[in-house]
Parts: sequence; C-alpha cells; structure tokens
Amino acid sequence: MTKEIIYAVNVTLDAYSIIVSLIITGSILLFKRVDKSVKWFAYTNLAAIVFALSDILMWISEGTDAHWKLIVLPVSSFVFFLSGILLFLFYIQYIINYYRNTNTISNNYTYFCIALVLIYLGFLIATLFTDCIYTISADNVYHRGRFFNSTVIIEILIYMEALLLIFKYHKNARNFENIGFASFIFVPFICHIIQLMNFGIALTSLGLSISFMIIYLNLNQKMKETLENVQEEFLKKEIEHVKRQQQTIYSLTSLIESRDLKSTNHEIRLAKYVELLAQKCAQTDVYSDILTEEYINNLVKAVPFHDIGKINIPENILKKNDVYNFSEMDLMKKHTEYGERIANDVLSISYNSEFTNLVSKLCRSHHEKWNGRGYPDNLKGNDIPLCARFMAIADAFDAMVTWRCYKKSVSYDEAFDIIKNEAGEQFDPLLASEFIRLRKKIIEINEKYKDNSFEG
Repeated sequence: MTKEIIYAVNVTLDAYSIIVSLIITGSILLFKRVDKSVKWFAYTNLAAIVFALSDILMWISEGTDAHWKLIVLPVSSFVFFLSGILLFLFYIQYIINYYRNTNTISNNYTYFCIALVLIYLGFLIATLFTDCIYTISADNVYHRGRFFNSTVIIEILIYMEALLLIFKYHKNARNFENIGFASFIFVPFICHIIQLMNFGIALTSLGLSISFMIIYLNLNQKMKETLENVQEEFLKKEIEHVKRQQQTIYSLTSLIESRDLKSTNHEIRLAKYVELLAQKCAQTDVYSDILTEEYINNLVKAVPFHDIGKINIPENILKKNDVYNFSEMDLMKKHTEYGERIANDVLSISYNSEFTNLVSKLCRSHHEKWNGRGYPDNLKGNDIPLCARFMAIADAFDAMVTWRCYKKSVSYDEAFDIIKNEAGEQFDPLLASEFIRLRKKIIEINEKYKDNSFEG
C-alpha cells in the first residue's frame, strides 16, 4: 500500500470520527437539561474532534513543498497529544460522575488521573525542546520520540483506572451502560495496539468513534427509559390528582345537597347513571355523532357540578322540610343561573374551555323540560343541550327512589313508570327509552351506592 493511499485512508477515518463526535456533541449540548456526567461525555467528544482534526493536519502537512507545512506540523503534533490526554481526563470524569449518582466515590480517582495527566503534560512540554514524545525531522516529517512509549504506559494506566471503576461500581448501573463504558477501554485500546504495531495506520480515532457511538446509543436508551419513568410517574400523579379532584367535587356538591357529607352518595349515583346511559346510547346510535369518548368522559366529570349554584342559596331555604312558597321557589330556581356563572368564572381557571362550556350548559339547563315547560329559559326539545337532557333524567330518577327528610321515596317500578309516561313531556324520549332498557343495571348502581353505603 503506497504512502499516498495510507494518508488518504487515515484522513478519511479521522474525518469520519469528527463527523460522529460532532453529531454526538451537538445533540447533547442542544438538550436543555443534561446531568453532569452527560456534559463530561460531550467534553470528551469535543476533545476527540480536536484530536482527529489535528491528526488530519499532521498527515497533510508533512513535507517541505509548502512553507505553511513547516508551521502546521509542529503545532498540530503538539495539539494532537494535548487533546489526546485531555480526552482521557474528560472520559474518566464522565465515568466518575455517572457512577457518583448512585455511589459515594472517592476523589482519589480524579486526583490519580490528574497526576497522570500532569506527568504526560510534562513529557509533552519537554518535547518542545527535545525528542521526548515525538520529533520533527529536517525534511518536516513526524517521528516517534525516545520516550514515546512512556505516554503509552500513561494511557494504559488511565485505561486500567477506567476498568477498575467499571469493575467496582458496575452493579449500580444497567448492563447496557457498563458495556458502553467498557467499549471505550477495549475498542480504542485494541485499535491503538494495532496502530503501534503497524506504524502508518491511524486507527485510534476510528476506535474512539466506534466506542462513542456505542455509548451514545446506550445514553439514548437511558434517556428513553428515564423519560418513560418520568411519564409513568407523571401519569400516576395525574390520576391521583384527578381522583382527589373528583372526590373534592363530590364532597362539595354533596355538602350543597344535604349539608351532611355522611348522608348522601347522590353525585356518585348520578355520575354512574349518566355514564351508563351515555355509553349505551353511543353503542345504539342514539346521538352517537355527539357522544364521542371524549364527550362522555367530560360529561361524567361534569355531573357533580350540576347543582353547584346552590352554594348561593340561603341555608334556611335549602334545608326547608316543607313545600316552597312562590318567592322561595323562584329563588331556588336561581341556582341554575348561579351555577352557570360559577362554572364560567371559577372552572375556567383550571379547566379547558370545552369542559367549562359543557359544565356551564349542564348547570343552567338541567331543569329544562322536553315540552318547554322547564326553567330558566323554557327551552324545548333538541334546543336543550344534550348534556342537560342526560342530567334531567338521571337526577329525576335518583330523586324519586331516594328518601329525604322532606319527601318519601317511591319504588323502582313507580320510578320507571313515571319516566316512561314523561317521555316526550319532561324527558327526551330517546334517552328515556334507553334508560328504561338499562333498568337492571340502573337498579344495581342505586343499590350499590345507596346513602351511607360502604362503597360510597
């Protein structure tokens, strides 16, 4: 193989190493937040870029056919050895900081590496005046110096230190990460040995780029697993938050209903009725164009808010055990408008506009009747928001079959007969029909979540 071909191959390999390290460094430094160990890996790649670039300059600047070569070769040779030892220093720091996340690691490892680096730098500085590590001949050609092997021994000691760290702390890291760390030791080391045995073939940069790619792939795997863990933890917290939020809503609305948190599961039952009915309608093509999965989820979450406006109703009216007079009834009816206002003013702070709008409609219109004789707007038929029509039938049924101090409950048979008779009058006939078909499951919900039930 001719000298020109060897030079071309070496320059190509170094250029490949530079491209790989540029990609790795750029992608790491573009991350907004990376831990300390990952930053040291980026620094290692920066040193590798300078290492490979100076190696290219060394190959192309040998000879005396151009004046610039007489300057570039000595400078690039010095930078080559300087960046090479810094590369080792940065990589040891990468390993130390990585394992330090799960272990207490002595600073002696860092001190030992720095000591080796300082000795190496001593040899390198001496080379400026002697032929210690390398020498530049009169014809401007690079040659190894008398103590070149001393630098190799220092590099081997640093390799051994890295191997010791991996051996000692590998149990606290995943296998693919330990393999990545080990690749830096064995791949470049083997390439370096081959290079020493066959002077003229530059394989060190190639070995580094291979090991860096392995480490980077493992780093991406680690980041992926970390992200998945973060997402899983976030999802758990979000579910827990939703549960607490829902329980707060139930408690608040139950308080408004009865002023006694221990006496009523009214809101729980209503949500179960509405969910069951909505899912049934979606399956049987009753308003299925509206009843998407998202709509049903929002509808079920909105149910406990339906009487939130009662928070503005005076205590003496809300807890009255007798029939309301006209003025009291007019005031009680205002809870629908109050609820709409609360939904728009308060819920909009924490919820999106779609959900807030649904709750607003539910609060205002759940006492409207299919025949137009409801309140507060005397809406009729399909002019009544669908969410309010669901609420009307569920609320009426639960009110009929539940005992309260101011009224007696009716039997299930009577309640379903009333709903059947009021279909097309008080209730949406399609919803009433589907509700009656769900009789068995509706009764099961009511029995399971009766007031003061364990489940409730």
